[in-house]
Amino acid sequence: MRCPVAAFTTLFLSSSVLAYGWGGPEPFRLERLEGRNFVLTEESFLHRISFQPLPVVRMQDSWAEDGWYGTAGSTRSREFYVQSHLQKRVQFDVPMFVGVRFRRDEDLDGRYDRTLFGSGYVTADGSLELGVWGDVRGGKDEVDLQLEAYWRPGPEQWLRATLISPDAMYNSKTYDSSFYQKKPLTLHLAAGTVFADGQQLYGFTNLNRRMEYHQPDLAQQWTDKQYSAGLGWLYPVTANWQLGLQTQGLYGLRQQFQDDALALELRRQFTDTSLELRSRRAQPVTYWGGVRYLSLRERDQVQQAGLTVLEQRDEWMLYAGMAWDWRPWIRLRPSLMLGYADMQGARPDDDEPLHFSGVLAKLVPVIEFHLHQQSGAVIRLNPTIELHSLSFGGGNVQVHIPF
Repeated sequence: MRCPVAAFTTLFLSSSVLAYGWGGPEPFRLERLEGRNFVLTEESFLHRISFQPLPVVRMQDSWAEDGWYGTAGSTRSREFYVQSHLQKRVQFDVPMFVGVRFRRDEDLDGRYDRTLFGSGYVTADGSLELGVWGDVRGGKDEVDLQLEAYWRPGPEQWLRATLISPDAMYNSKTYDSSFYQKKPLTLHLAAGTVFADGQQLYGFTNLNRRMEYHQPDLAQQWTDKQYSAGLGWLYPVTANWQLGLQTQGLYGLRQQFQDDALALELRRQFTDTSLELRSRRAQPVTYWGGVRYLSLRERDQVQQAGLTVLEQRDEWMLYAGMAWDWRPWIRLRPSLMLGYADMQGARPDDDEPLHFSGVLAKLVPVIEFHLHQQSGAVIRLNPTIELHSLSFGGGNVQVHIPF
């Protein structure tokens, strides 16, 4: 993906819960300018996909539904991968709601937390909702303002639009001389629909417009913009099997100027695509299998030193799994992942340059405990095994608890 054009092709499409784009709005954060605060190793994306609920392709919007959803697991001896979404809304007798939404996640710029408090108008049948949310912090210069509209025209269609003003009061509330010459603004659109023949179409787009940030005390200026989008499609091949396609892409450009001269430029391109075949109907034993391709390009050019640092990775993966109702409240969901990865890159703060070409494989023996049949609450335990190194691949816990 060499330009942001793909971000506009899915303007009215939806969201599902996966890392890097499928978990809801991703507004600009000022700490992104400091760079990623963890290292992506040759196994980083293998760990993250094995820590997600499988199969991959599925339409849902649970990042904005009441409940607790997420996963936490070990990726390295000193690092956890944590993705957690928690929301609770209360609707009153009058057409009004209040709510709180917490998100702990990561993206290609680092780890972050968001805690939103909101209130707004909602119709009696819940088909229309207009809300004002805020990420309220102790420092007023860090407060984000979020406007959100949700519309459900039918039982199987939905559209959600979100407009975010990060650091909305920064220029008038900051303690130093730093200021936004052009304030950041984020637009997130998500939607999904189910057709009469059972096809499902969903997607999202997240647009962070170009911002300009000035630090006069350091004689530095920053610019940053980022566009991402995703599209998913589920097609019933037969009465018992369903074909799914899910893809997303991201483009970003960040620049730092020192005394009006370009000092640093980071260009980022990321794509992630899965093609999957799986059982369509609930049965005592269900199956799925698919192929996944991931690509990441980060070109970090330091002008004054005359250096160009490139992180480049391509990963192909075949995966297959099954789900078996072993007991009324216990389901076994083993999966096997086999792939080939080719990656290289080096950064000034890395202990070792990244250089790997070879096979990566994992056994993912998930045990799923159904805690509440009516709500669908489940907890999954997942002690993964790395087959390419015959070693423990990190354990994780997944939660899906609707309120």
